Amino acid sequence: MNGDRGKNVICLIAMAVVVLLAILIQQTEAESWVHYVAYALSITAFVSLSFLMRKHLSDRPGSQVLSQLGEQADPLLAWEQELEQQKEAMGLLARQLDQRHARLSQKLIAYHEWSEFPPPVDLEDGLQAAIARGDLPTDESLSELAEKDRQTIELLEQEAKRVFENILQNKYSIEGELQIQLLRNEALGIAEAVARIYQPEAKFPLMETSAEQIMFAASRVCLQTLVVMDELPLNVKQMNIQNLYGYVSKAVKAYGVYKKAKPMLDYASGAVYAGRFALGANPVATGAMWLLQNVGKKAASNIAGKYFNEQAMGLLSNVIHAIGFEAAQIYGGDFRHRDANWIYGVELVETVNHFQFDRDSLIAALEELGTLKLRSEYDRVFLYRCVAVSKSPDARRYRASAILSQEQKQAIYLRIGEYLKTHYDGFDAERVEAWRARLQKHLGLKEFRTS
Repeated sequence: MNGDRGKNVICLIAMAVVVLLAILIQQTEAESWVHYVAYALSITAFVSLSFLMRKHLSDRPGSQVLSQLGEQADPLLAWEQELEQQKEAMGLLARQLDQRHARLSQKLIAYHEWSEFPPPVDLEDGLQAAIARGDLPTDESLSELAEKDRQTIELLEQEAKRVFENILQNKYSIEGELQIQLLRNEALGIAEAVARIYQPEAKFPLMETSAEQIMFAASRVCLQTLVVMDELPLNVKQMNIQNLYGYVSKAVKAYGVYKKAKPMLDYASGAVYAGRFALGANPVATGAMWLLQNVGKKAASNIAGKYFNEQAMGLLSNVIHAIGFEAAQIYGGDFRHRDANWIYGVELVETVNHFQFDRDSLIAALEELGTLKLRSEYDRVFLYRCVAVSKSPDARRYRASAILSQEQKQAIYLRIGEYLKTHYDGFDAERVEAWRARLQKHLGLKEFRTS
């Protein structure tokens, strides 16, 4: 309620009181002159109140009261206008700050993403010059690190077996309640065991790691786990930790012994996640629902249950390996890129960008990249970006000849060759053969016959 409105209400109440008093006086037995005086006072009060109601106390910005003050009111009016202008300016500034905050958040997200990509290396003067400058490790160092990588994979397979047995024996749960601290200790133990492979002389390797490295590693583990959960047939990512543990524990008990679950727990098998899941198809719609429609209900239930258990084992395996891989990345250098799948992905992108691709060949390449079991999802994003902008991921810097076995090199060569045969059959034969020779040189592959 503003000043004028409040004043009018008070005047109306006063006028009603005056009229009521006049009526009461008229009903008394007082002398006539008393009545006349009361009437005169009532009329005077009524007229005065009516005049007051028509008088404005304030009517911004042209208040009549202020206008009567003349020049003396100018500083007050100027101050009032300045306050309004400052209020509008502050509102505008607040909106601008919100917009800048949103843009900065997007830039930070993009910066974090780009910081996860392989850092650029100047190879203009050749590979050996980059090695001499210290931008890249020597072949001997790479070979030693690759051997430690193999030890890390073996260790993580052993850890997966041990965790499986512990879940089977219900060691992480007391009276039906999951003990989170035990899972935390398991994660720290796995990370420390991996760290000692690369730095056996360190007494407390985890204590020698910067907070920044730990935070980035934790974020990558979370990303890897979310990607795996998103591929599962159930809405696992909405479960709480207790229910999630129950989901995995139920699958472990369904297998009963580690030997039966080992194919799903082995990282190298890659059999758990089919390509259609990586490309976003709903596993329930493409798997379990098809079974329910085409086979008996009991058989379908058994097969679907087996399928869900396999997915749960895949989740367990991926969490264990994600923790170990991040520890290896911290203590073992560029662990993510000393991998046959990564080398294959890089060479596939190089092939796609070198030749003029059509829709079918591009889709096939993206499907291949989508189904690769890479050690970090950021690497998959990087390869997608390279395809999108026709940018070379620069396969030379990863030196497959120093980190891959002969069998791995042959597998990559044959798989790229199959891609060329499928999508570029009838293309310039000399150009295709030149590309094969370049690939063979990159891989350091000895001559061998293909059937």
